[in-house]
Amino acid sequence: MSLLPQSVEDWREFTLTRGPRMAAEAFLIKLGALGAEEQRAALCGLPDVATLTRRFEAAWPLREAALGGVPFLTKDLYFRAGEPTYAGSTFLPDEIGPAQKTSTLPAAFETDAGAIECGRTQLNEFAFGLTGENPHFGDCPHPEHPELLSGGSSSGAAFVVARGLVPFALATDTAGSIRVPCGYCGVWGLRLSPDIAAIGDIFPLSPGYDTQGWITRTAKDLRQVSAAVLGEAPPAGAGLWAGDLGLGIPKDNLAAMRAVAMQAGAQEDVAAATLLRLAFAEAADAYPTLGGHAAARVHAAWLERRRPDYDPAVWERLDIGRRRTHEELRVAEAVRARVIDAFKIVFRRHHFIALPSTFGGAVRKADSDATHRRQLLSLNAPASLAGLPAIAAQARLPNGLTAGVQFIFPDMANFGWDSVLGRFD
Repeated sequence: MSLLPQSVEDWREFTLTRGPRMAAEAFLIKLGALGAEEQRAALCGLPDVATLTRRFEAAWPLREAALGGVPFLTKDLYFRAGEPTYAGSTFLPDEIGPAQKTSTLPAAFETDAGAIECGRTQLNEFAFGLTGENPHFGDCPHPEHPELLSGGSSSGAAFVVARGLVPFALATDTAGSIRVPCGYCGVWGLRLSPDIAAIGDIFPLSPGYDTQGWITRTAKDLRQVSAAVLGEAPPAGAGLWAGDLGLGIPKDNLAAMRAVAMQAGAQEDVAAATLLRLAFAEAADAYPTLGGHAAARVHAAWLERRRPDYDPAVWERLDIGRRRTHEELRVAEAVRARVIDAFKIVFRRHHFIALPSTFGGAVRKADSDATHRRQLLSLNAPASLAGLPAIAAQARLPNGLTAGVQFIFPDMANFGWDSVLGRFD
């Protein structure tokens, strides 16, 4: 083990042997290694030193719990009682006030598993983006290549985990917001299903599609963190490698992703992959229609009045969302139904479906355009439309960057995350 803890087990041992005060100090030393601009782009809501130390001390009675003494951060969509939630904006607390209660997931990690929340992570404003860009606090950079973007919207969560500040961070995934930054930043993640928590448990992007989850540095840590709150997982047999859905992912990138899928236990099935390719062809259009319409309803009370305060790109997406016609919504719902039906057919023969979640490695801001967004939605929108749980994995590319691979499961009752992750330990 290095001088400062890295993994979940490192932190558990460090806290047990050194005590809560030294554990708090270790977190602060790690925090100090991040530059001021990195902290601003990736972090928010950090407690002062005294409050941080008290949190470690308060968790000491749970030191033998599954995650006893392990620090974590939460994406700034989760509520903490009495504290403001900005959701990557500059004004949200002025509209909704401080949180009345703590969100279910961070409360479970603290009170049941013994982990210590040490602050919040930044995101695309209101989680409405897949890049990590935020004009208010700075674009979140790639953890190793600052000229590239981290991916989003769970940008800060992926960045701080990849840089080793904490071994895990809570995140959300509505249309790829865990899967994309995990792929770009070379970390691992788990996306639950939208029905795992009540609407309103976090500040929503698109009610009905928002999905909670977490990000870790390694597959081993993801197994340990997931087991702490999910318990025992059902077994998973062989899955399907569905390829790139005919989207034209570069050959070398796709080969690296395929290798990860095969290690996870996926197999090739041309007929099943063809069915998915045809059923998913319009998903990149259907999801923005349905998800954008749901998001616009969340912001309806202040959208016009607060227009100067929004990221212009986010305001435009919300404005488009509120103007969707009944016919547009009907067509999108029909696409969603076809996507769900295709998943059901394939899951009769395969325990999980492996798909890319990015076209390749992280991109520069100049390349983060409408084409890039559509590419990401084409890969990630199908599972989002169907509300399915998934594992977010990473594949090392020939150029040294990492890309994303997702393992999609039929539902939480058949979410065999432990079997698949065990193949990467």
